[in-house]
Amino acid sequence: MVTAVIFDMGNILLDFHTRELAAAFTSRPEDADLLYHTMFEGPDWLTLDRGGLEETALAHMKERLPQRLWAAADQAMAHWDEFLVPNPEVNQLARELDGLGLPLYILSNTSHRFYRFREKIPVLPQIKGTLLSFEEHLLKPDLDIYRRLFARFGLTPGECFFIDDCNTNIEAARWCGMQAFHYQNNISKLRAALRQAGVPVAADD
Repeated sequence: MVTAVIFDMGNILLDFHTRELAAAFTSRPEDADLLYHTMFEGPDWLTLDRGGLEETALAHMKERLPQRLWAAADQAMAHWDEFLVPNPEVNQLARELDGLGLPLYILSNTSHRFYRFREKIPVLPQIKGTLLSFEEHLLKPDLDIYRRLFARFGLTPGECFFIDDCNTNIEAARWCGMQAFHYQNNISKLRAALRQAGVPVAADD
């Protein structure tokens, strides 16, 4: 029996167009690739999710970039939240779940800037609680962040349905006893998984 649904945020409730972000502040495809890989595939982005300062992370990123891209890195860091956009299909599903009386929560690896962009989440008024990595100084898939979620909101793991775009996070959630779905931009499969778990959501047209 599912009594609560927990959403990741990035690429679930909000899509994050990181490739477009890198391209917006560079003039050559190879520079966009280099900026993208340095910002999002290096270790420094995760330090933000752990609660680190943007200024420190940016300085470390620039150490690995040629000087010609330092200004682009400055701009990308200053404006990255502008490249977060709502995922309409997932937010519509969240509204439907709320209408069924299921409490909704967010469990996300995210940074201090959450409080600047959170109003972009259409279903934010329906969210009963958030547990955010930068505030907890813990990252998914660390099992302790899931356990903290259960304790904070009085949730029973086996009655939670968790949605995330990272399979490692899904495996950790299942290890903790949650029902979980690896979302890969297929709302029909997500709705089918919820129905299989006993949640009477509509099929996707």
